Amino acid sequence: MAYSEKQKYIPSNINYLNKDFSSIKQDLIEYTKSYFPDTYKDFNETSPGMMLIELSSYVGDVLSYYVDYNYKENVLSTATERRNVVRLAEFLGYKTNNITPSLVKLKITHDVGVQGDNNDPDLSNVPVLDRGLQIGSNIDSNLIFETLEEVDFSISGSPDVPPIGEPTSFDDNGFATGYTLTRFVSAISGETKTKTFTITTPTKFLELDLNETNVVDIIDCTDSSNQKWYEVPYLAQDRILKETHYTSDTLRDTGYSLGDLSDDVSAVSIPYSLEYIKTNKKFTKNVDANTNTTKLQFGNGLYRYNVTGSSNSVFSVIEQQGLNLAGVPATTMNAAVDSLVANNSLNLGETPANTVLNIRYRVGGGADSNAQVGELTKVLNSTEAITVTNEEPASGGTDGQSVEEIKENAKSYFATQLRCVTKEDYKARILNLPSKFGNIAKAHVER
Repeated sequence: MAYSEKQKYIPSNINYLNKDFSSIKQDLIEYTKSYFPDTYKDFNETSPGMMLIELSSYVGDVLSYYVDYNYKENVLSTATERRNVVRLAEFLGYKTNNITPSLVKLKITHDVGVQGDNNDPDLSNVPVLDRGLQIGSNIDSNLIFETLEEVDFSISGSPDVPPIGEPTSFDDNGFATGYTLTRFVSAISGETKTKTFTITTPTKFLELDLNETNVVDIIDCTDSSNQKWYEVPYLAQDRILKETHYTSDTLRDTGYSLGDLSDDVSAVSIPYSLEYIKTNKKFTKNVDANTNTTKLQFGNGLYRYNVTGSSNSVFSVIEQQGLNLAGVPATTMNAAVDSLVANNSLNLGETPANTVLNIRYRVGGGADSNAQVGELTKVLNSTEAITVTNEEPASGGTDGQSVEEIKENAKSYFATQLRCVTKEDYKARILNLPSKFGNIAKAHVER
């Protein structure tokens, strides 16, 4: 419809600031008296005309409420619904969990004999306990903790591993006959579960629902070719830190040897090695805001899709054309479409196809997962001659963060974003390197 300049300046007595029922009702009455003075004059509360005015006021009040509510729920500081707060926090890069586990420091001991004329401790057959050692409560049979790292009695010397102490048993002549080796390891409340998914046709941004509401973390994800898929904070990240225990490293014999080290340094135990690798086999962990179940989301690319009787095809990454994301060379972004379709630069990750995914994850946590001193003593999945206890209480288990906690943590995360800005940030990051990768004594940063 045509719009003339004169229509812009027609005066009106409509007040656009009134949004509640009473104000809208009074505005409609005044509007009717002004524009329809001879048509309608019965403003009695029981009249049919007042019924229509009140119905219109009701509709206006409800619509105004939802307009204000939607705007309020789109701002982190004013949002009140948990699912909206969670989504806004994720927009800032902060991910929340439905539940938080309890953490504890376990003391594990193992008795050994002696060898040689000096009665040194015999470390020839000491066990190496894999991560995932389950320790149960002696009070609540449903409360289980799992260790987060390997327990190695054959190495010592790191700050978090005590050295071999004094002998604990002697013969009639006063010579040592035995030692008690002590190691400390962190453990988390929860129990490992495994779920298998059979993937046939490739799907971009495939989502796999674990149908669990109390998932603490994803332990690992492997396919039928025994290839590992890595968890990343976001799919555009293509470089990750990979840690390897010396027992899984073909280039290392003991926990003391790590490359070409001097005699002084080689006496320090370094059980893990750390390397920076690039991978397209990656996924992110998300929590569905509606069902509270944990889902795994994979990438949008595929190297090759081979099925008997079908032709080879490759997912195109044209959608990323022009976006210079990390790990994508400029030559790829500027290449022709044919080259782009045929290249293997899958910056958002590969999606599984024609394979079986085995996902191991840990469930548990909650406010009931905290344990008191000396409660964790039962070894559930090992036959080694070890003794376990906790000299400190297990704490930290909650039924999830509250709305206010999510807001404050999201603000803090957005402010820092794990960045190094000042020299002090770099020094703190260097000195915080876990001792299992080697202990850094001093650090100096030059601008």
